[in-house]
Amino acid sequence: MALGLAFCASYTWSQNEDDVFRYSYQESLGSARTMGMGGAFGALGADLSCLSGNPAGIGMYRRGDLGITGGFASQKTKISVAGQLGNANKLSGTATNIGIALSYPSVNPDWPVSTLAVTFSNRANYNQRIEIDDIPFENSLLSSFLIQAQGYSDGDLNATFPFTAGLAWDTYLLDPDPNGNPTDYISAIPTGGALTSKSIERTGQLSETNIGFGSGLSEILYVGITLGIVNVEFGEETRHREKTRVDSLELSEWTYRENLDIAGSGINVKLGLILVPTPWLRLGSAYHSRSRLNLTDEYSTGISSTFKDGTEYDVLSPFNRFEYLVITPSRFMASAAFILGKAGLVSADYEEVNYASGELRKSPFSSDDAYTFNAENEALQRIYGKSRMARVGAEFRIQRDWRLRFGAGMETSPYTTEAQIRADAKRYQASFGWGYRSEKWYGAMTYRRSWTEQDLYLFSPDLVDVAKVGNTHGMVVAALGFRM
Repeated sequence: MALGLAFCASYTWSQNEDDVFRYSYQESLGSARTMGMGGAFGALGADLSCLSGNPAGIGMYRRGDLGITGGFASQKTKISVAGQLGNANKLSGTATNIGIALSYPSVNPDWPVSTLAVTFSNRANYNQRIEIDDIPFENSLLSSFLIQAQGYSDGDLNATFPFTAGLAWDTYLLDPDPNGNPTDYISAIPTGGALTSKSIERTGQLSETNIGFGSGLSEILYVGITLGIVNVEFGEETRHREKTRVDSLELSEWTYRENLDIAGSGINVKLGLILVPTPWLRLGSAYHSRSRLNLTDEYSTGISSTFKDGTEYDVLSPFNRFEYLVITPSRFMASAAFILGKAGLVSADYEEVNYASGELRKSPFSSDDAYTFNAENEALQRIYGKSRMARVGAEFRIQRDWRLRFGAGMETSPYTTEAQIRADAKRYQASFGWGYRSEKWYGAMTYRRSWTEQDLYLFSPDLVDVAKVGNTHGMVVAALGFRM
C-alpha cells in the first residue's frame, strides 16, 4: 500500500484510501499446480483453484476432486532511510486452497457433465514485520503533535485530539509556551531532533469461501459462475520511539503506540467462459464483480515518556470502534493456453484492475449525518490508477505421471504520477514446482516468490524524507488430492 500516506492519515482518522487498496491488492494464489505455473491458469480447468480465477474451468471436470494445498510463507522486509538500513522477517503458516468438486453426469448429450464445487482460498497474506532502529532525524513526531495543538486551550486538547496531541500533553511532551499565551505550546524536543526507531507488526489475511457451478457445451464452450464470500482479518501494531540527541533536555525518550484491528466480510460474483476451438488451443475470459465488505475498525493509541530524573508517564487513548463499507474494484481477465499434446502446455493470463474505482462508504445502518469519506475517495482517485498484470506458465510431462512447472509474472504500478511514489512499485513474481498425478490421487510442491517496493513515511512527509521499503514474499506449499 501507499504506506507513507497511510501513516499521515492515521493520526486523525484510521479509515482512509489505503483500506480500499489493501483489500484489492491480491496475489495469484491457489493450488500448488496453479501457483507453480505462475497463476496463469485462466484458460485451463479441472482444478479447484478455478473457482477464484476463471470458474468456467470447473466445467472441465469429469469426476470428483478433493484436495488441499498449504505450507509456509515468509515476508522479508528491507527498509532504507537517512542512510540507515533495517531488516525483518516474519514466518507464518498458510492454507492457500482447500476444496471439493462433485461432478454429475447428464442425460443431455450436449451438456454431458456438470460440476458443483466449494473451496476455501487465501487471496492475500498480511503477516509482515518492519523494523529500523536509531535513525538520526533533525525533526521529531512531536512537531506534528505541536502543530495540531497550537490554537487550542489545554482543556480542549483531549477532546479534540484524543489519539495524538492530547496524549502528548498528558505525558508532558507538550508544555505551555513561556510567552504566556494559553493556546501556544512548546515541544519537549524543541531542537536537535531525535534518534528514531520504528517497528510495525502486521497480521491477518483476506480469504474467500467460493461456491461454484460449471458445465460444458459439446466440449467446445465451458461456462461457470462462483459466489465468493470474503472474510477480512487485519491487525497492525506500530511503535514509534524517539531518544533525544541533546544532553541538556529533560526528556530521555518517549514512545507512541498505535493498535488497529479490522474484521469483516462481504460477497462478490465471478463469471467465466472457456472456448476450445481446436484440440491445441483454449481461450478464456473472466469477470470478477466488485466486493462489498462490511468492516469494523477498532483503533487506540498510547504514549509513554521517560525523563532523565526518573519520572515516567504512560497514558492510553479512548477505544474507538467504527463500522464502514469498503467497495473493491472489479477485475477482468483474458487467457490463452496452448496444449502441446502429451508433452505439456503453455499458458498466459492478462488481468486488469482499476484501483481508483474502489470506494469507502458509510455503514448502511449509520445516521444521515455520518461521515461520508468524500476526502478519502477523492484521494483514492487521485493517487491510485489502473494496473495491468501479465502472467505466463508452463507444465511439462516427465515420464508418465510426473510434471515440472514454471511460471512468472509482472504487475504494473498501481499509483498515478500524482502520488509521487519514489520506489519501484511494480510487483514481480516467479515460481517453479513439480507434481505427480495418477488415476486415483495426486501430489505437488511449489516454491513461489514475489517482490515489490513501497514508500513509507515514519511520520509527517513535511518533516522527514521518505523511506524505501522492499518486500519479498516467499512461499513453499504442498498439495495432496484424490479423484473421486
